[in-house]
Amino acid sequence: MKTFGWICVVLGGLSFIGAASAGHNVFGPVFWLALGIALVYLGNQKEEEKKKNEAASTSKPKLTPIIENKPVQVTEPIRQKTYWENYKDTNPSKAKEIEELLRIDMSKLSNRDAKEKIQMLDRFSKSLGCSISQTEMEQYPTRLISQMIESTTREMVNEVNMFHVLEGNTCSALMIEWLKERQQNEPNDESYWETWKNQNPEKAKALETLTERDFNEMSTMDVKQTIKAFSSVAEKHNLEDWMDIKDYYVSSYASFSENLGEEEALKVISSILLDENNRANVSLFNSVYNYAKQWIQEYKENNADRLLSPEDKFRKEYRDKLINKIGSNANIPLFCHGYDSPIAHELMYIMYQHLRNAELKAEAEKQGLWNKYMQIIVEETEKVTKKYCHVFLQECIEYYNYPDKPVITRHRCPSCGSTNITDDIDYGLECNECGRTWNAPYGKRLYL
Repeated sequence: MKTFGWICVVLGGLSFIGAASAGHNVFGPVFWLALGIALVYLGNQKEEEKKKNEAASTSKPKLTPIIENKPVQVTEPIRQKTYWENYKDTNPSKAKEIEELLRIDMSKLSNRDAKEKIQMLDRFSKSLGCSISQTEMEQYPTRLISQMIESTTREMVNEVNMFHVLEGNTCSALMIEWLKERQQNEPNDESYWETWKNQNPEKAKALETLTERDFNEMSTMDVKQTIKAFSSVAEKHNLEDWMDIKDYYVSSYASFSENLGEEEALKVISSILLDENNRANVSLFNSVYNYAKQWIQEYKENNADRLLSPEDKFRKEYRDKLINKIGSNANIPLFCHGYDSPIAHELMYIMYQHLRNAELKAEAEKQGLWNKYMQIIVEETEKVTKKYCHVFLQECIEYYNYPDKPVITRHRCPSCGSTNITDDIDYGLECNECGRTWNAPYGKRLYL
């Protein structure tokens, strides 16, 4: 800018001199001369201002430009959850029960310890048949705790070898911990049995006689279950004197034995006892069923040589032959059910073998059974066909003698096989299921 201004001053000054000397108009040269002077002035002003600024900048310290420091995000590796944390996420309520039961902070355990303790409690609760929160030590009498600790310590070795876990993560270790804690907290434990015995002296005496066990050496749980089992049976059969419980089952067995045979009688009694035991909800070891087997065995040994009447002896011998023929096939409907089943055929064969055997008839006559021989055979055979084949003896007889002829009976519809029928002497028979009507005469022959 200043240089251009000086050029304008020079040119304007020369032009002014030339124009003035020649007498020409000087307005143009004056303009360029004034413009040049203005530009030179402005240029000088700008230079002075620049010098001032430079002088001022040298006197002030240089300011370092402020750089905004943003926090550096450091990428940390993701921490994997522990076994306990994963278990707690998937089973929150169960995890809470475990910590409350063990009374420890499971998060501080290693993965192996946490896993083995969880598995241990699952095994423990399943063996007791309850949830983890209900798991507790059986209330053994205090005098037995030392013995229990000793036996449980030996059992710990087997548990370690069986499940490949650390000793501290076994059921045995937990039981020992509970036993020691109870031993410290209850040094003077009162025997549950002694308390109950003082309140029920007659029943306690009956229990000791019938079971032949020392209840002072039993755990509280076993004592309670045994009392519960006998109490349930006595209440069901209205037996005020518990000593009558043994007589009730032994006499029932004797009665069933006479009608069904020893093997079947034992099955019937066992079924009744097991049903009663399920109702009482106690272990088999503490059930009446466990003791009744001993009572019946004792009865059988004491009455092995008991003399039967000739009729009872003959009935028993014949019935045993029928039952033995059925054997394990009793549980297979294909072999037993129906008048045309293989077992029904075999029963008819045995029946006719006895009815038509001259030697057996002669032997029966010697024993005074000549007038009851046929009746006994028929009665005992019909008991078995009804029980195992689910048919009447008459049906089996008809099919056995005439297998190609339709079986017509007053007890079963010949069309649909239903036993839901209306029997009218004057008008015949009518099936209430399919409506079939038919006639079947009374007093059919046995084809002897």
